[in-house]
Amino acid sequence: MFERRIPQCLLALCLAAPLAHADVKIPDRLQNASKVTFCGGMDSPPMGFYDANQKLTGVTIDLGEAIAKRLGDKKIDWRITPFSGLIPALLAGQCDMLVDQLFDKPERREVIDMVNYMYSSQAVVVGKGNPEGIHTLDDLSGKKVAVLNGSTIRTLLEAHNEKLAKAGKPPMKVVVYNTDTDAFQSLRIRQTDAYGTTVETAGYYQSTAPDLFEIGVPAFARILTGLGIRKEDKQLSEAVTQIIKDMQADGSYAALLAKWHIEGDKLD
Repeated sequence: MFERRIPQCLLALCLAAPLAHADVKIPDRLQNASKVTFCGGMDSPPMGFYDANQKLTGVTIDLGEAIAKRLGDKKIDWRITPFSGLIPALLAGQCDMLVDQLFDKPERREVIDMVNYMYSSQAVVVGKGNPEGIHTLDDLSGKKVAVLNGSTIRTLLEAHNEKLAKAGKPPMKVVVYNTDTDAFQSLRIRQTDAYGTTVETAGYYQSTAPDLFEIGVPAFARILTGLGIRKEDKQLSEAVTQIIKDMQADGSYAALLAKWHIEGDKLD
């Protein structure tokens, strides 16, 4: 563990500098703005969440702060929004960008622009010892599975129910929650048999409570993950795309992922 840690002073310098590369054009509408508004769910550790001191932290917080710095040292107004309401909030003009773990899917690309910043996969978390013997999606037949509303895992599990039906097996009961925290809690108090989420969130919960939880169904359905921007906000999309490239080039991107131990999710 020790050799993977990065000195905080070095990490801070990596994420904060430079303030703005010469080839990053700050959008006209943000030239004189003192702040930007970012929307995120903030309930899916280690991506974005509140720590024990009720301070926002996580991958998306660090990434959002780095982007705001490079857009001209802007302050951030974080607007906490349920995951299923993120895209409606963006389209309604309630925020400048969605800074969350948005899976890059064609149906999302139809309504918003996306700037990819990492990969992610899905996983299924179960109780320690895997009492229900859940190792594949087929093993979820007849089980209660907690998921986040609007999440990709919900769509995938509901689609798998169709396969179970064709095979003559009982479907799983997909139990939908408005936050990842509530979905996880349902597994903890055994209201559900399993919890479907991203590999990153699954790994976080397993690491924080290794005596209580483990991964039942390992990583599957790998997909690009991105930030959401309104289609008409092309200057911002271009600026953020360049910022991600600059962060990859100057080492701050690798430092951010290493800080949260998700180096395996880096962009190719």
